[in-house]
Amino acid sequence: MTALTVALIGALTLGMSACSAPAENDDASGSVAPVTINTSAGSVTIDSIPKRIVAIGDQWTDAVAAFGVTPAAYGTTAQMQGGSVSPWVKDKLGSAKQINLSGDRVSQIAAADPDLILLPGFGVESAEIGKLKAIAPTIPSITGAQIDPWQDQITLLGTILRQKDKATEIIDGVQGQVTELKKADPGLAGKTFTFAYLYSADQIQVFGDPKDGAATLFADLGLTIPQRLQTLAAQQKMPRFPISTENIPELNSDLLVVAASSPQLAATLKDLPGYGQLDSVKRNAVAQLDLTAITALNLPSALSIPYALDKLKPALAAAAA
Repeated sequence: MTALTVALIGALTLGMSACSAPAENDDASGSVAPVTINTSAGSVTIDSIPKRIVAIGDQWTDAVAAFGVTPAAYGTTAQMQGGSVSPWVKDKLGSAKQINLSGDRVSQIAAADPDLILLPGFGVESAEIGKLKAIAPTIPSITGAQIDPWQDQITLLGTILRQKDKATEIIDGVQGQVTELKKADPGLAGKTFTFAYLYSADQIQVFGDPKDGAATLFADLGLTIPQRLQTLAAQQKMPRFPISTENIPELNSDLLVVAASSPQLAATLKDLPGYGQLDSVKRNAVAQLDLTAITALNLPSALSIPYALDKLKPALAAAAA
């Protein structure tokens, strides 16, 4: 199973309930009040502004880089899948060490001498979290979902880094781009979208949970997941669930966003029975993306969303018409 597939289907139920704000006289000099974050795995206290952050997962790596901070080390599914980091962040990582997510992650993270460890909501074992907490303050998934809203990650980092104004600036900058696109395509309001990943010749992974962090961008544009897919996700208790390719009519919507695990598999999509009858296909409202672009959407961040928007614009315009 590919790393991106793991990102689609893996999950841990970890979350954050609250964090305390630093005192008003805190500054970036290092003399700051502690920040306490309460998670379902226990409270985490960060005594000072971290200098050696280890970011595991594409979202956290992007979030740290968005603040202009170079992590001590990082590990992403993009580098596992394609052998290199995503184009929107590769020039922002400097001399940061890459963590091999297929290897002994705990020892690699420890070797980076971190003072803060950031973890995603999938792909990390509970036993690992316990070991990592003994190394440095460790922040697991914020919401308990597989994919956290990127805004939550930026807000949390703004608190930890004592850069709340910078966090607001980052969020407003990205949201401004989304708002401009929404204004350009007002017909998107009330339309439906399907987000799918063809990961084998007979299996498609389908996005069904509107609360998933990857749904935020589409919701901001005025799009919703078809109710039947939301119902299936709830019934299966899986925010992203598999269907067989013979059930491709389930993908019917105003906009189809789709990718495949290989170029060869992507070429077969148009020949699947029922594909040509989808409303999105008839309207040319299909964004058939490569793995880099689908990662930008699947693991959204302040850095990846502008990249994704550029790839989506033609299909969004067709869906809005």
